[in-house]
Parts: sequence; C-alpha cells; structure tokens
Amino acid sequence: MATDDNPAAADADLAQTFREFRALRAVRGHFEGGAWNNDVDRWQGRKHVLMQRLAEQLLRQQASAAQVRQAMGEPDALLTPGQAAHARATQQAQWQGAALAAPSSGSGAAVLWLYRWRGTHDQLALALAHDRVAAAGWMHQWE
Repeated sequence: MATDDNPAAADADLAQTFREFRALRAVRGHFEGGAWNNDVDRWQGRKHVLMQRLAEQLLRQQASAAQVRQAMGEPDALLTPGQAAHARATQQAQWQGAALAAPSSGSGAAVLWLYRWRGTHDQLALALAHDRVAAAGWMHQWE
C-alpha cells in the first residue's frame, strides 16, 4: 500500500484494494465447491493478502460500520454477544487490536462481522464495538 507521505496515492491504492477484494470475493474457490484457484484458495494468495490489508487499515482507522460495508460489503455472518457461536469465535480467533469485552458483558461487547476467505474454513473477523472496528482477527482451521 502507499505510504502516508502521499495521501492521494494512499486513497487510490486503498480504493483499488476494495475493488480487487470485491471481485475476488465473488469467485467460488475450492472451499466453496469450485475448482482450486490460487488467487482465492492459496495461503497468502491474492484474496488473503487483500483481506489482511483491509483488516489492518480498517483497524488502524477504527473504521465505522458504514466504512466497513463500503470497503468490504456486507459480512457473510454477523455474530452478536450471547450467541454460542460468538463465544466460540471470540475464543478461537487470533486478535489484533483492543481486547474484546466478554460475550456476557452486555451492550459494550463487540459484534463480530465475519468475512469468508476460504468458505467457512478460514475467515476474517472484525469486532465492532460502539459501531467502530476495535479488533481484527483470523479464524483458521490450521489443517
């Protein structure tokens, strides 16, 4: 990505990352019933790299829910505090960013937005607390 020395270049690079991610998100790879595709299925393939960049940027900016939707589209799944899946995901993911509130802590607990990288096999989780990205993490199967 472009550096902070040139904000216009950084914005253009980020916009290109958004477009490229959305295009690859529509491709059905091996883990979604399609043929193997290095761009979407391989570790550190293009889709994986783009998702890492987006997660890093959205976390750094403490992006709002609207900004996340603009960048990545609607999440593939939304987990709210109190759901068993939320508790599992909170424990399973390897997080970067603010510590997550315990799932039972009520309104301050983060809502998890899940974005599939390789189907439900490996996913990016964005934790939104008070409508802002507070943490980003990966849930991998580690086969």
